[in-house]
Amino acid sequence: MMNISQKKLEKSKGRLEIKIKDQNLQKLYQQGSLKALMPDFHENLKQLMLINTAGGITSGDEYNYDIEIDKSDLCISTQAAEKIYSGFGDPANLVINLNLSNNSNLFWLPKELILFNNCNLKRKINFNLSKDSNLLLCESIIFGRTSMKEEFEKGYFSDFWNINIDKKLIHTEAINTGLFEKKYLNSLSILNNNSAVATIIIVGNKFLNNVNNLSETLTNNENTTSNYSHWDNKLIVRLLSKDSYNLKFAINKILSYFFEGSKIPKVWNI
Repeated sequence: MMNISQKKLEKSKGRLEIKIKDQNLQKLYQQGSLKALMPDFHENLKQLMLINTAGGITSGDEYNYDIEIDKSDLCISTQAAEKIYSGFGDPANLVINLNLSNNSNLFWLPKELILFNNCNLKRKINFNLSKDSNLLLCESIIFGRTSMKEEFEKGYFSDFWNINIDKKLIHTEAINTGLFEKKYLNSLSILNNNSAVATIIIVGNKFLNNVNNLSETLTNNENTTSNYSHWDNKLIVRLLSKDSYNLKFAINKILSYFFEGSKIPKVWNI
């Protein structure tokens, strides 16, 4: 009898190509389970919602995003948290390319990435900026859905982000382990018994000109630890939390600071 590891399981695939120029949508190509919406929230900032109709990602799935932003301001988020389920075989492959040109500003604010036990994911995100463009990105990773008492024991997770300005690499983030285990969550030098982590990276003078009082917005208590570094014309904030609820609360305080009194875009909060 054929066991489950030998069966040819159905896989999900998707491709999304978007171009926004002069604040107008010029191209929207959707294939497979990847979709996009541009809701009209009656706010000044144009907002884009990314949707995965498959409801999650598992081994062997393939997703590709190519988004071009030209002379435009845009906030991008996802419809919901992206769930990375357990699976067999080759890892799911997720590639995201975001290109900014001609004084464009991007708020990259996807909702959290939830890694379930025995997850199997390889992800790469490329940010390509012109020197007059600005980027504020926030990525959150949750190890297990703690609100449902689900614990993360182990899984494969490879994650690479590259930020380029005028084709010159200025920053790389990388997580690449053969097997990510619970002991890393418990390690004092890694996650220190936390299950939720976020990174905020800011590049460009539009956002960096106002960081003098940022430390006052950071959350540091029994549930969350956060701090930031500012060098080489970029700012990086790291946050660790016991769960996704406390993490998002801390993130919202920081985002409110950079939106300078304006409301955080609805596409992030719904």
